[in-house]
Amino acid sequence: MIDLLAPLPLRPDPAGIASDCRQIRFDRTDPRWSEPMVDLAAEGLPVEAWYARTDGGNEPYHRPIAGAVKAVAARDSADRLLRLAEAAVAPRGLRIKVVDAWRSVATQQGLWDFFWDKIGRDRPDLDEAAREAMVKTFVSDPRRFSPQDDTTWPIHSTGGSVDVMLIDADGAMLDHGAGFDEAHERSYTDHYERLLARGEIAPDDNRLVNRRILVNAMVNAGFTNYAYEFWHFDYGTQLHVLTLAQGGASDAPTKAWYGTTSLPEGMS
Repeated sequence: MIDLLAPLPLRPDPAGIASDCRQIRFDRTDPRWSEPMVDLAAEGLPVEAWYARTDGGNEPYHRPIAGAVKAVAARDSADRLLRLAEAAVAPRGLRIKVVDAWRSVATQQGLWDFFWDKIGRDRPDLDEAAREAMVKTFVSDPRRFSPQDDTTWPIHSTGGSVDVMLIDADGAMLDHGAGFDEAHERSYTDHYERLLARGEIAPDDNRLVNRRILVNAMVNAGFTNYAYEFWHFDYGTQLHVLTLAQGGASDAPTKAWYGTTSLPEGMS
């Protein structure tokens, strides 16, 4: 029986950022290397292509991001794990909405540019190196991308990374204590666990409870969570391997099995 309300572990010190995983190698002989991409909506999962929205409601962007597609797609095994996580939260009348999964490199560049400009405006005190480090906490750096160089592949381009939020039976997003893609320490997965430990919030605080339900459901299904984004989960990616290693998993894989890929024809 999964305890969805179990406290979330505190991030390791230091916790690696997404860019730290780039040196992890790939196992191209793994049968999952060529695993197909699937349309998650067609599989019955609630989805919303956050970066393709044109109504301005996709905070913090309020506009479509370059290269964004309307399809929300992931590898077949990631779809299977998502449905396991959905089954875990269903008794509570909840569902797991996927707001982003496979992402083009053009969209990754658009996100990098957005946060580079935003953090530059918000933190004019930062020098360029500190600014870059802060952006890299929330966005994989796409600037050196080459299909021939696997150390440059953004993890969302593999189809093994998914961004998810809890919704209720009416489709309304629950309060997770930070918005999707909010570049703030409130987005760190353990933020409300730390507030609880300091006595600054109650154990039944909705933000804490909802975040525990989401993360426990996804991790118990087989994903790993990125310590700086409560919404981001991986399976088979370089970050998945890095997170398992940093967590001390005795059976952690040493290589990733999902490399950069593209959407099948007709899925866009």
